[in-house]
Amino acid sequence: MPQYQCGRCDTPGCRDYALEIASGKPYNRCVPGGEETLIKIIDLIQPKKILSLDHDYGPPIPNQVAHIIEEECIGCKKCIDACPVNAIHGAPNLMHSVIEDICTGCELCIPPCPVDCIELLETSDTQIQNAKNMSADLYVIKEQIDNKSRIKIKHKNKENIGLAEEINQRLENRSIDKEANLKLIQERLLNKS
Repeated sequence: MPQYQCGRCDTPGCRDYALEIASGKPYNRCVPGGEETLIKIIDLIQPKKILSLDHDYGPPIPNQVAHIIEEECIGCKKCIDACPVNAIHGAPNLMHSVIEDICTGCELCIPPCPVDCIELLETSDTQIQNAKNMSADLYVIKEQIDNKSRIKIKHKNKENIGLAEEINQRLENRSIDKEANLKLIQERLLNKS
């Protein structure tokens, strides 16, 4: 696979698409990889029926990298979330920038940008090849980080729900002195923190 991690094949990540091909899914959806990738896949899987490249899955991707126009960036973080290889960095509400050495030019950061401050710049074959060589590992790392974040959020949500249930139960069982009971609950919560 060409390692753009662009998802145009309707599968996130090149490795996942290769696994789908191995399980019998259509092998002709990698338009960015072009005829060269298609021929390699055909040679590898030796299908009974030869398919041509399905251009319904988008146009080819030229040698390009994303570039954020600093003066226009509002720091919304949507491009960071969309980038499959973490090639964009920045903090919320501050200007973001692209790490061009690892950007594959997949274009996934462009649609979510609400201010249209991302442009694509032509780059060399060498730079794009180096980025694509690293992209598979970077994609896996981003997936692992995202999964760990989801697990932490899920765990925190369970803690918060448990805490809310405890507060509600105590409020339902409170005595006449509501103020004293509320202060007692607040003190306990602060002591737990």
